[in-house]
Amino acid sequence: MIPVPAGPLTDSTGTRISRVPVSPLFWLALSLIAGGMALGSGLGQSLPIAVAAVLMLLGGLPHGAYDIAIARHTLGMGWARATVALLAYIAVALAMIALWAIAPLYALAVFLMLAAIHFGEDWLMIETGLLRVMAGASIICVPAFFRGPEVTALFTTMAGPGAETLQNIAVACTPVALLVNAVGTLQTWRAGHREWATAQTIALITLATTPPQIGFMLYFVFLHAPLHMRGLGTALPDWSPTRIWAYGAIICVITLAAGALIAPGFLSGDIKALSAESFRLLSVVAAPHLLLTTILKQATRGHPHPTSRFSKLGG
Repeated sequence: MIPVPAGPLTDSTGTRISRVPVSPLFWLALSLIAGGMALGSGLGQSLPIAVAAVLMLLGGLPHGAYDIAIARHTLGMGWARATVALLAYIAVALAMIALWAIAPLYALAVFLMLAAIHFGEDWLMIETGLLRVMAGASIICVPAFFRGPEVTALFTTMAGPGAETLQNIAVACTPVALLVNAVGTLQTWRAGHREWATAQTIALITLATTPPQIGFMLYFVFLHAPLHMRGLGTALPDWSPTRIWAYGAIICVITLAAGALIAPGFLSGDIKALSAESFRLLSVVAAPHLLLTTILKQATRGHPHPTSRFSKLGG
């Protein structure tokens, strides 16, 4: 059995707070998806796929938009150090862009590993880091296993020939990933976080039964991202809600404008290209995001700080 840390559940991601929140928008989005399936509207058609691809980009960007602001507050940075941090952040993003241009297959592999690590941060009730990664990897493994042809087509569009090898690796990891996820979900249910455990299970079922863009959008935008956004008030205690939302909107607009320049396929109107570019753009912002939040966790380890809980959220 995977050990659950003793003591009050008060200081980490969803699984250690008094009640793991699930956004009402998750249930609304789930209802719309279920309604579309019941009506036989064809979720695999161009329009639903395009909407999902756009939403996962628009909905995923905000929870990483505050990284430099949080780092500045957490580490007590002046403007000079914050500028250096921003330049380093941009450099990591540019390195990811270069990797996609030079070796797209390796870029896809890096992206999948980053995603597994990042989604594993939602499972901090699991003490072993590798098991957290496997729990996070279930979000990738489930569609790879149950929606194989679609995932292969998506990976091939993103990275070219040879991408099916990565899908095969994800398929091979599926039994272990699902087992770890199931044990973690059971522990979470027993700890009283039943809405979150139910939503996680439903998200996996959706990933198995709908096109990968639809299932990932439901999980990433409506379950994962809101959980990470909850800590903004704690992470930036001197910021008003208006300032938080205005700042996030500006950063997202800048990011999307840059994305339109480096990923013209996003605006091409081609559904395959749109989906591929959405995932690639997410990888470009995920790389510096994960690196910085890892640094913040190390910096605040052993030193309680109002923002330490949020840094553990990875948001």
